Amino acid sequence: MTLQQSDETTQLGRPSRRRNPEDTRRRILDAGERAFALRGYAGARLRDIAQEAGVHHALVHHYYGDKLGLFGEVLERGLGRIELAGIETLGDGRGREGNVRAFVAVLYDFCANNKSLLRIIENAFRDREAASFELAERVIGKRARPLISLVRERIELGQKLGDVRNDVPSGSLVRLTFSAIIYRFTMAEPFADALSLGQPGDGAGSDEEREHVIRYVLSTLRPQR
Repeated sequence: MTLQQSDETTQLGRPSRRRNPEDTRRRILDAGERAFALRGYAGARLRDIAQEAGVHHALVHHYYGDKLGLFGEVLERGLGRIELAGIETLGDGRGREGNVRAFVAVLYDFCANNKSLLRIIENAFRDREAASFELAERVIGKRARPLISLVRERIELGQKLGDVRNDVPSGSLVRLTFSAIIYRFTMAEPFADALSLGQPGDGAGSDEEREHVIRYVLSTLRPQR
């Protein structure tokens, strides 16, 4: 059986599956995301990723070129979700508080459900000399910049109208808000344990904690009286 006859043949001789390129790509990306999160970019091996995905390792090269190409697609897929969802929440009609509530909820849920992706980005940013750092920076800029620009525009409009505090620049408000939510799902839990602060509600991703985060962000944006 040749590779052309079956795009799902593994090195272990598993039975081939019906050709389904979309499913194949998804399984490769899922396996790649797990590998990069657990072992970092340098420690992940394409043959191991292919084996976990249940495909011949040549297919990984066929679809993504090399490890850096696969790494980039993992980031593109993950960050593309928050880009689209975030922009949708900032549509007109909700008012300032409604937009903040919707946007923070989307960002919170995204972080709660994509811890592996956050770990991949965190690991990539530790080595500024690595190719993975440059690629991660580029993909984040591409995917996040339109969303961040829209958030800043809304904040600056609120500052002009007197609905949002203007003693802190819009860029700082965006950075601090994003940092507070993202940090919650990276380093906050170990620190909370070490400092005996307790765990929130039912754990990471609880409705109760999401509401706490929304209220916190709303309080930081209110004009100072």
